[in-house]
Parts: sequence; C-alpha cells; structure tokens
Amino acid sequence: MRKGTAVLTVATVVALVALSQQAQKRTAELPDLHGMTLREAQTAAWKAGFNRLASEDAHYSNRIPLRGSNWKVCSQQPPPARLPLTTSVTLYVVKKGETC
Repeated sequence: MRKGTAVLTVATVVALVALSQQAQKRTAELPDLHGMTLREAQTAAWKAGFNRLASEDAHYSNRIPLRGSNWKVCSQQPPPARLPLTTSVTLYVVKKGETC
C-alpha cells in the first residue's frame, strides 16, 4: 500500500469513528407512550427522533401486532427518559379491549 493511500484510509476511518461517536451523543426525550394506540406511540417516538422501534404482544401469545390502530401500549422498554437516538424501543401491546 502506498503511503498516500494509507494516510487517506486512516483519515477516513478516524472520521467515521468520530461521526459514529457524535451520533451516539445525540439524545432526545423518549415520551411516555403508555395507553396510546400502537400507531400513535410509533408516531410519537418517530417525531421524538427514535427510529429503532419494535412491538411485542404483552400477553406473549405469539400474536403479531400488524394494524397499529387495533393495539394499545401497556408498557415500553426503556421507560420515558432522555436517551441516545440510537436506542432501541420496544412497545408491549395488547389488542384494544384487553387488559394489560
């Protein structure tokens, strides 16, 4: 490898690491999503800047929450707080009319 190419490669790696660390430092307030429909909760989380979202059936009966308007949020992980935007958020949901 030539000296110029090696320097450019190292500079690129250093820049990418710096950008990654900067992205991890960006934070936002994750709102309390409890009681919202799944669709409302996802929208609120996205508007706050979180895009790593998952949903799971809180009754653990292997149902897959597809229509967001038919499910309500019982709990969330992590709880409401100021968090890095790279945080994964899981919403635990039940069908509307069911108890948490």
